[in-house]
Parts: sequence; structure tokens; C-alpha cells
Amino acid sequence: MSKPDYAVGQSWTYRTRPGEEASRVAIRRIDIEPEDGEVFHVSILGVKLRNHRLPGGIQPAMHHAAVSRASLDASLLEPDGHADAEEHWRDGYDVWRQAYDNGDAGIFDLPLADVLGYIEMVVAASGEAR
Repeated sequence: MSKPDYAVGQSWTYRTRPGEEASRVAIRRIDIEPEDGEVFHVSILGVKLRNHRLPGGIQPAMHHAAVSRASLDASLLEPDGHADAEEHWRDGYDVWRQAYDNGDAGIFDLPLADVLGYIEMVVAASGEAR
């Protein structure tokens, strides 16, 4: 079986968490890194990410995640047109890029639904808002 042709600007359906079936993945950028090979920078839109730091406690998007091809292969289902042109992902990318170049960040190799769960766990562990 051949590898899917993932490209910048695509929107995809994926194996979502329950209750987030309308969520989509937008491929924002693809880098080639010596240590990790292909690194896909994606936004996961239309989610209900628990985040006690925000009013209402829900974050509707994960604007940036750096993931492997294996992560996309395990998650993406069907192309769903073109991604929106929003630029919020660039802030997260810039933070990731600096940390990655310093050896302080990596990439996710998990299905995207598990990435969301992991992020919720990390945010929850950072302490509840007071």
C-alpha cells in the first residue's frame, strides 16, 4: 500500500474522540528533520479540549501540534477540502521550533485523539485555576 500524499493546506477527517465528530485536521506545514524525518505541523479544529486556564474551561482548537507520519496514518480518514487560512498555528510553531532546536521538544507519534488526551492531562497537571 502506498503512502498517502499529505500536503500543506489540506483538511482531513480523522478518528475523533466521542462528541467531536465534526472536528477536522488542517495540515499547516511539513518539515524534514534529520532526527525525525517528516514532521507534520497540524491544527486540530472543532474540539472540546478541557483547559482550566480559559473562561468556560473549553478550548475549541489545538492550533499547533508537531506529529509524525505514523500519527497521521493512524488517524486521518478522508481529505475534506482545503484548510482555512488562519495563522494562529504559527505562534505555537515558533515556540515549538525554538524548543526543538534546543533539544527540549519532540514530535507526537500517537493517534491524534490520544494527542488531545495527553494535552488535557498535561494542562490539568499544571494546576487548577484559583
